[in-house]
Parts: sequence; C-alpha cells; structure tokens
Amino acid sequence: MKETIYNLFCFCPDGVHITHCGIVAHERDGDDNQKLEFLSKQLDTDLASCRSFHDIHPSVLDDDKKLTLTRYNTNLRVGNSYAPFELALEAVKAPANPLLIVTPVVQGKLQYHIKHPVDEQLRNEHTPNYHIEGVLDIPDYLNKYLTGGKFHLKKLINDDHMEPVKLLFNQKHYISSFKLLVSLIDTIAYLEYGDVKRNFQQWLDTYSEISKLDITSDEVYQLRNSLLHMTNLNSRDVLKKKHRRLSIAICKKGHPTQYHDEIVYFNFTDFLFIFDEAVDRWVGSYKDSKKQLTLIERYDEVLRDNF
Repeated sequence: MKETIYNLFCFCPDGVHITHCGIVAHERDGDDNQKLEFLSKQLDTDLASCRSFHDIHPSVLDDDKKLTLTRYNTNLRVGNSYAPFELALEAVKAPANPLLIVTPVVQGKLQYHIKHPVDEQLRNEHTPNYHIEGVLDIPDYLNKYLTGGKFHLKKLINDDHMEPVKLLFNQKHYISSFKLLVSLIDTIAYLEYGDVKRNFQQWLDTYSEISKLDITSDEVYQLRNSLLHMTNLNSRDVLKKKHRRLSIAICKKGHPTQYHDEIVYFNFTDFLFIFDEAVDRWVGSYKDSKKQLTLIERYDEVLRDNF
C-alpha cells in the first residue's frame, strides 16, 4: 500500500542537548519492512537534503527548557516515541502513528547504535553490547516494574535494596544492615534530588518522621559517615562536638531513645518502620510524569544484582 513515510533527524550538536529536529517525507509502496529498509538506505541522502526543521515539543523539555539525549532515550523507555517531534509531524500533516525512522545526529554524525521499533518501549536488549561474553545479561528492570502503565517503584526499591537490609537484620548483622540502609537513603536521595549537597538530610526531613526518635537528619548523616568510612562512631563533626554521637540499639518496637556515656542510642527497629513509612510518602509523590521520567533517567545508572 502506498503511504507517506518519514526519515526524522534529531540534532544534538554538543553531544548532550537535542536542539531541534528535521524531517524528510517519501511516498512509497510495499510492506512495512520494505519501507523501513528504504528509509534506512536513504539516511545519508535525506540528512544532506533535509530542509524542514522544527523545534522540539515543549512537553518533553526539562525545567531548563532543554532536552538532553539521555532524557530523550528515557522518553523512549516509557513509550513517548513521537512526543518530542509533534511539531514536526504536525507541520508535514503526518497521520497518527506514522511509519518513520528517528535517527539522532550527534555532533554532525548519524548515530545508529540503538535499533528500536518506534512502537516499542526502549529496553536493554535494543542497545549494543547487551550481551558481553563472561558477563551476566542484566534484565531491564522496567520489563518487570513498569507494567500496565504503572511504575511499581516501592517493589523495585524493596527487591533491589531493602531485601538485603532485612536479610542482614534477621541474621543479626545489625551494623552491616544499618550500613546498607543508610547507603539506600543515599541512593533514594540521589534519585529524588540528584547529586547535590545535603540530599540525604533533605530526603529524611521531607519524607520521614525521625524526630519521633529524638534525633535529627544531620546526626544520622554523621553516623552514616563514620560507619561507612571507618565503622566507628567518630565522624569529624562529632569529634568537633558539632553533633551528638549516635549509635543504634536493637530493641522491641516502641522502646525509647536512650542517652548513656555521651552516646545517643536510638531504636533501629523503630527506624526501619519510620523509613518504610517515608518510602511510602516518597513513592506517593511520583504521580507527575516528568518527575517519574527524571527518576527513571537516574535509576538507569544504579547498579543492580537482581537477575
């Protein structure tokens, strides 16, 4: 069947930001595979002859009114394949869900390394070097945790990170369990705020109720520093008397925080419950699609061992 098909180019001059797109139309007969093969063969010619250039649609721009190449790939991961190019497609009066190939042009060169059908969500298996000899193939977490249009974030965090914390706690490896837990707070704080100062404390202050334990986020952060770096209670700021010296106590739920010999002992059991409630509040904040995109973009960088 004859139809109009398109080669669409997204231009990334600095290797980071997509600034605009270009589109070239063709009328072709044949089945979809034949048409896609034709578009592939036309890429160099169409790029050289492209004269129809358009802005990226504002709906996919970040808070700085920009679209990074990484953020574009994140849009592909949730199925927003056409969204960045709506202005270009409207300009050429393209039908809904047109047959097209999108090819990034990075620093003047066509980038072919990801081959991904536009009607599918981008996954690990679409990327190069997905299988490396001697290295386990890592399944894409979105295959399991983004289903039915819903992102099961709490289950992802639990399966990837909380299960080891619970395992160590139940085996009475309490210090190791707490180390993993504060490392998890580091991870969640990065997912929420990015790599900025005081993200650990900000996440605890925003989503948790640790004040119920009569401790502060800064004090927990000092304990995190001394445990992760030295496995003791002597962070630099604690030694300078800027913060109280904290340690964990293993007690039944509801046992109060205690002070003994210049050490504040808070109940690790209660801390776990407070953390779980904080995660629920945090997960509840991810109803905004742009915020969810940012999280997926950052979680793609997180190392996982859940095969």
